[in-house]
Amino acid sequence: FYILKQYSEAADHFKSANTENSKYYLLGCYYYLNEQIKFFELLDDFIFRGIAKPIIGSLVCRAALKFNVSGTNLFCSDPLKYVSKIDLNAQCDFGDVFVKTAKTVLDEGKVPERRQGLLTNGQQTYGNLFDLEPELTKEIQKVIRRELEKYRLSFQDSEEGLIRSWPAEYSLSGWLLSMKSGGELQPHMHENGWLSGSIYINVPERVLPESGNLVVCIEDDRLDLDGNQKESIDVVTGSLCLFPASLLHYTVPFESEEERIVLAFDMVPK
Repeated sequence: FYILKQYSEAADHFKSANTENSKYYLLGCYYYLNEQIKFFELLDDFIFRGIAKPIIGSLVCRAALKFNVSGTNLFCSDPLKYVSKIDLNAQCDFGDVFVKTAKTVLDEGKVPERRQGLLTNGQQTYGNLFDLEPELTKEIQKVIRRELEKYRLSFQDSEEGLIRSWPAEYSLSGWLLSMKSGGELQPHMHENGWLSGSIYINVPERVLPESGNLVVCIEDDRLDLDGNQKESIDVVTGSLCLFPASLLHYTVPFESEEERIVLAFDMVPK
């Protein structure tokens, strides 16, 4: 029901389930149903219990735009300040570590693919690439973990829950996306992550200034809400982008005979 945007029906089931996870999605139902009183009552309960979760942080930021009422955000109150872009070409042998590995996975069909409803003109590998191919992706995982630690240290003075409650232990969940001309990924967030990332294995030459860009945003900017905030990031082959999992993100369509290949991943608290 939630995926089908039938939020009243979804809310009934989430209330019946009465699990911690169902309550996070119930908050989302109240947001989409414009039930402000119920939204802030449930949010107050999360705040009282000190729960810092990306899905709650995302909804608090979005509610500030939609309802024009600010609530306490225990995860990250200003997530756009925590978007980072790194040039991995300067950090490792990108061709050997990333490009060669991605081509091996995609060309040899080592990992099954699946259709992804948010993805147009593209395919996504199925399951966690790092669990399915631990040896093949060993060096990739080392690089990612090193960059995650650099990210944490660069923001170590922050008071945001994103940094203050940084997981002591985490796993990596990753998948490859390949897109053909006209390909795009619709706005979404990764509810189970803490920090999300994307590594650009191959980015075709641009026809238009923002073709193929990664856009991170507080709310789906197609809703045209007043005060909407977003950042469009110019990415090239070798770019790594890191951002709080509470941010929505999508890609700008592109035109090219080349495939656009991206390794997307989440840092997932254990």
